[in-house]
Amino acid sequence: MLLGRDNPDGSRNAAAAGRGGVFAPAWGALSDAELLQYFATRAGQPHPPLPAPSPEQLRNADRVLAGEFLLVGETHRLGRTFSWAHNPSRDKEWQIAQHKFYFAVDLIQAWRVTGDSRYLEAWIDLTRSWLDEMGTGFIAASDAQVEAKRVEHWVTAFLLLQGSDWAKRVPAAFLRRFLSRIGEEAWYITQHLRPSRNHRTFQLYTVFLVGVQFPEFQQHAHFVEHSRSLLSANLLSDFGPDGVHIELSTHYHQITLETALAFVELAQLNGIVLAPALLVRLRQALHFSLCIAWPDGSMPLINDSDDGDHLPLLRQGARLFRDPHLLWAASAGSAGDPPLAVSHHFEDSGYFVMSNTWGSDTASYAARQHLFYDCAKLGEGSHSHYDAFNFCYFAGGEPLVVDPGRYTYNADPDAQNIDWRREFKSTRYHNTVCIDGLDQTRYLSKSNNPPPGVERYERGRHALKHGPDAEVLDMHHALGGVCDWVWGSVRSREYSPVHTRTLVFMARQYLFLFDHVRIEDDRNHECALRFHLDARWHDRVELRASADDVKVTAPGWQIRALRAPTLAAAIEPGWVSRSYGVKQPAPVVTFTKHASASLCFATVVAHQRAVPGGLSIRRLRRLGADGACSIVFQVEGEAGGAAFTDRFVFQPDIMGDYRDEQVRYRGRFLAYRRDGAGRFDFLCAARPEALVLEQIPAVKRSMRGHVEWRSPRREA
Repeated sequence: MLLGRDNPDGSRNAAAAGRGGVFAPAWGALSDAELLQYFATRAGQPHPPLPAPSPEQLRNADRVLAGEFLLVGETHRLGRTFSWAHNPSRDKEWQIAQHKFYFAVDLIQAWRVTGDSRYLEAWIDLTRSWLDEMGTGFIAASDAQVEAKRVEHWVTAFLLLQGSDWAKRVPAAFLRRFLSRIGEEAWYITQHLRPSRNHRTFQLYTVFLVGVQFPEFQQHAHFVEHSRSLLSANLLSDFGPDGVHIELSTHYHQITLETALAFVELAQLNGIVLAPALLVRLRQALHFSLCIAWPDGSMPLINDSDDGDHLPLLRQGARLFRDPHLLWAASAGSAGDPPLAVSHHFEDSGYFVMSNTWGSDTASYAARQHLFYDCAKLGEGSHSHYDAFNFCYFAGGEPLVVDPGRYTYNADPDAQNIDWRREFKSTRYHNTVCIDGLDQTRYLSKSNNPPPGVERYERGRHALKHGPDAEVLDMHHALGGVCDWVWGSVRSREYSPVHTRTLVFMARQYLFLFDHVRIEDDRNHECALRFHLDARWHDRVELRASADDVKVTAPGWQIRALRAPTLAAAIEPGWVSRSYGVKQPAPVVTFTKHASASLCFATVVAHQRAVPGGLSIRRLRRLGADGACSIVFQVEGEAGGAAFTDRFVFQPDIMGDYRDEQVRYRGRFLAYRRDGAGRFDFLCAARPEALVLEQIPAVKRSMRGHVEWRSPRREA
């Protein structure tokens, strides 16, 4: 047996050591043939519905049958005989994925669907070859999460065998060896648990699964109780009080919650009681999943993330908790009830999710807008990207502005000396302002040969796996009845300018972004504002300039930026990665300014189908003279065929008085709308020191000192 660093004494890593084998005496005394007959005829323990075979699983089973393994975006042809100790890829994640045995489930699914015994034989041959060559703990750096995932997939494959004539085709000696190894690895996992976070969750769930499904094992009771208590406690720390996973990755939130719900359902089916506090926390986590899911069921790729279908997760949550709001999202508006609030602030994480509606049917659900906004600190662990004030925008049934994703964990530079791990984590790979080409938080490379100018991470010298955290400061927000807005600043240790962004979801119809960069060191700085577009917009965007603004258009939507003598605008090549190891070309809209004094960007993002009857933005311009306390912008357009004029007033440096024909204001931020006849429609303001609406009937609403005034016509 090969031994990893975690098992240096050479002892067997399972209950088999000194305990008469994995099986309890009544089953351990059976011959191989008797044991096979027993497992072929036993009723088995209750378990959640097993997954139906997917087309991709069947395609992957055919690849494996041909000796090809497609993992983490790379295909390697290994044939039917190979060494599991050899990694054909330069990326260690490939071998980690191979040793997790995802394909075991695919092969059994293909056998069940087709009845072709070659799939079952391939499963037996590959599992036997692994048992012949490999020892537990081979990939020691994985802290037994590889063992956990491998055993989970082995158990799932075994459960999928039930209800078929598998016992006529599986050798009896192989079955004993296979099941024994499941018990051994479960014991090993209990002795090599990760101290916290998602790996510990995966480990403990696998131990619980083995304990529940195999009461024939000597350690059955220990596996169940040990993992039940520890996993319950770990999940309460995995998900913060607002329900968001503490690593602040939408992907890890999803897969950890999927594991948590599998734990809950398996426990309920087997009469195992779980703490009420855990169920409350998981409902909070499901609420975040409900909010974060795009109308098509996918999600924004925040921090280290791959794409994922949220609909099965929401369906399971709706069933377990009998929640009609989860069912509404899981069914895309065809069943259940829409939630009441359309916009949410997750205070512990710092995430905002905003929308214009939950819809009233499937068509209006699919057409709803979805805005994710990141004002979070860096998450626990090392899955964070350096992306304060990053946002993603989905409208008109399609993603527009996106987070490019994760792409890779491999920090070794490629043949062109590009560290893609750094690129996808970097500030410039997100929808925010990048100053002097630097990251908000300094990147530290895990490569032994980082590119020039990149510092290497050293455990003994660096307290964290990155430089000092950037700080999010001076946060204010209001999720109103008509309009949502968020104001905040980010201060970095990597450069002296301070970036302040105000994001306004204006009338919940379009986005207005005001980015102010305070420069006080008299040095010239490059400030680049980027918008990363989804890969579907590759070669489909155009850039044109007018006297007032620069307009970037694609079929159905637009981005407008205020034109200035120092503004450079371009559509640059970029990348989007929705699954590990695979990247697609995608356009990046970039606006750049160089200055030695404070500067600002003003930008509109709008989709013409965001409003029933259509939305058209015709003009963006700046009002007033340079040097005034108030920085004022005006947006003119039509919504549903009705003309409007919107004004945005900012006072980022010195408080002063703003006044027009009907509004007097003193404060940091103000936005308001007039209709085509010049009549007041609504207004929102950040904690005004003074605010007067002259001769305007209005209904006032106060939110933490922030104010929203609405015309009685709008109320009616």
